Amino acid sequence: MRPRLLIAEPDRFSPEAVASLSQWADVEQRRPDPAALRAAFEQFDIVWVRLGFRITADTLSPPVRCRILATPVTGLDRIDLDACEKTGIRVVSLRGETEFLRNVRATAELTIGLALALIRRIPEACQSVLEGCWNRDLFPGRELHGKTVAIIGMGRLGRITAGYFKAFGMEVVGHDPFHEFTSDLARPVPTLKEAVSPARFVSLHVNYNAGTRHLINEAVFAAMKPGAYLINTSRGGVVDEAALLGALQSGRLAGAALDVLDGEPEINSGHPLVTYARAHPDRLLITPHIGGNTVESFEKTELFLANKVKEAWIDE
Repeated sequence: MRPRLLIAEPDRFSPEAVASLSQWADVEQRRPDPAALRAAFEQFDIVWVRLGFRITADTLSPPVRCRILATPVTGLDRIDLDACEKTGIRVVSLRGETEFLRNVRATAELTIGLALALIRRIPEACQSVLEGCWNRDLFPGRELHGKTVAIIGMGRLGRITAGYFKAFGMEVVGHDPFHEFTSDLARPVPTLKEAVSPARFVSLHVNYNAGTRHLINEAVFAAMKPGAYLINTSRGGVVDEAALLGALQSGRLAGAALDVLDGEPEINSGHPLVTYARAHPDRLLITPHIGGNTVESFEKTELFLANKVKEAWIDE
């Protein structure tokens, strides 16, 4: 019998991946509302999600038909992995697919884009023109060239981003909280505080887990060079957001650019950092986790994962 497979976030889903999946599974594409998500695990053998849902123990409460949960990402913090194991659901993701992911660079590119948008005040300048003002003197910026950047987390994305920053003529230092590393792209620094203290820019690329929650906290902000910039395209929980807000308000940080917030996607206009960004667009930029959200990235990862899901189903 052919398995039933639900693509729960079908917007811009790769047609090639759908065609590949449809060769051996009955594929349905629709986004269930949160209340209906639990029912999906009762009705489908395979459920495919991106980043729009949290999969909790309540989501997986019996009865559960689902045997495979597919997600084309490396960070699995939105999924209760213990609940999946207890329920007998196999999680198929991109975690550990180092060779394949070398050519998936969207998040690293966004990191550079956020840094430039922040220090050159690009969103503000664009908005000013739309409002009928043409005055370059309102938007003095800064340059990347000649500055020091600290890459926190020297895994795949950290190394790619280090290379991009180095191409701008920056001094690159690297620190990985869990692994020693060697790289011709970044000078290794043994401790987090030693890494951030000389840096004008700090860019985060660590996996999110219990050991990295609030890795960037009040003590780390205090160790940063006054007037530094923070770029976070990893996960929101890596940063103590109350401490970040305090560092911005005090002027310790010159600015920050964030593609992620703790607790996303349940973020609204009243979030403290969103409120601050609205009042201080020159000092804080926030985007809604668009790091991997490119046409090329979706096409590559979804087709690759479709083959992994097929293999996993055959193994069942």
